[in-house]
This record gives sequence, C-alpha cells and structure tokens, in this order.
Amino acid sequence: MARKLAHLTSVPGIGLTTAMVVVSETNGFGLMENERQLASYAGLDVVQRQSGLSAGATRISRRGNVRLRTALYLPAVSSLRFNPQQMAFYARLRARQPSGKPGVIAVMRKLLLLCYSLWKNDCAYDPHYHPAHCLEKEVAPTS
Repeated sequence: MARKLAHLTSVPGIGLTTAMVVVSETNGFGLMENERQLASYAGLDVVQRQSGLSAGATRISRRGNVRLRTALYLPAVSSLRFNPQQMAFYARLRARQPSGKPGVIAVMRKLLLLCYSLWKNDCAYDPHYHPAHCLEKEVAPTS
C-alpha cells in the first residue's frame, strides 16, 4: 500500500494527504470497474440540464462524493502551476471558454483518473509517457 501511495504522490500537485483521501474515499478503487464509474462516483461527470424541449448548458452532476471533489480542488490548482501537461490542457480549455472554473474542474477529473490508472497499473507517474510510443515498441519488427 505504501508503494502505491508513493506512485500517487509522484504526480505533481498530489501530496500524501490527497492521495490518502482519494484512496480512502474510493475504498482503494475496489468498486470501480472503469473510469466513467469513478468520475460519476466523484460527481465529476458531465450532464446536460434539460426540461422538455429546452436544453441548458452542460455542468458537472455534483451527485457524487463531496469529500473527494473537495480533496481534488487544491491539487488541481497546484498542478496548474507545476505540471506542464496540465498547464497545456488547461490552456486549451481556456482558449475555448473564457471562464476558468470549468477548466479547473476538468483538471480535477483528469487528476482523479490519473490516480485511478496509476493505482490499477501499480506504476509511478511518467511525465513523458505517451501510449503511441508504447505501441510502437511492442509492434516493432524483430528480424
């Protein structure tokens, strides 16, 4: 368990307290089968407000675990200062929408899903990881 918590704290912006809250509130990701279930459990899933024929804007559902969302807010803001990948992601979102709050919420969701992936795969955070590079290495011809 200490090794897996160390993997979670290797992400810039996530400290030991946040890692422990995420693991304890999700019960070690034991009940989650996929990332959609996790986002829904945290209340970070996107829903559209509608009534009859009128459709409103999309928002997060906020039906999930409020302690989990609270624990992820400050790490998301911190990762926007220290994690280049999150900064680029946030900049792309800010280019589309002038308000910064939806971008921070998207970073919260991204951090939660990153924690889930690191916990399930039992590996440390690699800032230079790219899935396409892994596929090229696996498919490389062996002559």
